[in-house]
Amino acid sequence: MCIDGRHQTRKECALDIAQAWIIATITWLAVVSPGADFAVVSRNSSLFGQSAGLASSVGIASGCFVHVAYAILGLALISQYFPDFFEYVRIIGAGYLIYLGVTMVRAKANGAHSIHASGQQLSNWRYFRMGLLTNSLNPKTSLFVISLYSQVIGPETAMDAKILWGVFIAVSHFIWFGAVSLFMSTPVIRTQILQNQRVFNITIGLVLLALGSILLFKNDLGV
Repeated sequence: MCIDGRHQTRKECALDIAQAWIIATITWLAVVSPGADFAVVSRNSSLFGQSAGLASSVGIASGCFVHVAYAILGLALISQYFPDFFEYVRIIGAGYLIYLGVTMVRAKANGAHSIHASGQQLSNWRYFRMGLLTNSLNPKTSLFVISLYSQVIGPETAMDAKILWGVFIAVSHFIWFGAVSLFMSTPVIRTQILQNQRVFNITIGLVLLALGSILLFKNDLGV
C-alpha cells in the first residue's frame, strides 16, 4: 500500500514518492516566489500588525481552493460552458491589483499610534477578504495550479488524492505567508517601516500597479 492507499508494487510506490517530491518542490517554489500575495501580506502585517497579516494569509490560503476547484472539475468542462472564463479572471484580477496599487500609492502616512488604531477599526475579515481576492483573482496562481494538476498530478490520479494535494497547496501558502506575517510584524521591522511608511506604501503600490498593468495588457496567458 502506498501514497494513495492502493496496493502497489515497490516500483509503483517509488514512482509515487518521486511524484510527491516533484509536486511538493514545485508548490513551494511557486509559493515563495514574490508576487501580489507577498506584497499584500507584507504591507498588512507591517502596518496593521500580526493579526492583520495572519488574516490575509488565511485569505490567500482559502483562495487556493478556488483554483483547485476548477482544476479538479476539469478545464475542458469550463472551456466548453465558460469559454471566456480565464480571460475574465485575467481582466478582473488585473483591475483589482491596479485598484490596490492606486489605493496604496495614495495612502497618507500616519503616526504609529494612528496606524494601530486604524488597523483595529478594520476587522480581520477585511484583511481576510483582501487576501482571498488577491489570490483567487491571481492568474499566476491559476496557471501554477492548472499546470500542476494537468501535467504532474494528472487526470488518472484518484479524487481523494487530488483533494489532498489541494489541501497541501493551501496549507503551504498559509505556512509561508504566516511566516512572512510573523517576520514583518516584529517590533523592529514594524518600527522601521512605520517611520518610512509613505515610501513603503508607494513602493508596494507601484509593484501592484506594475503587476496589474502587465496582466491587463497581456493578451495570452498560455492557458
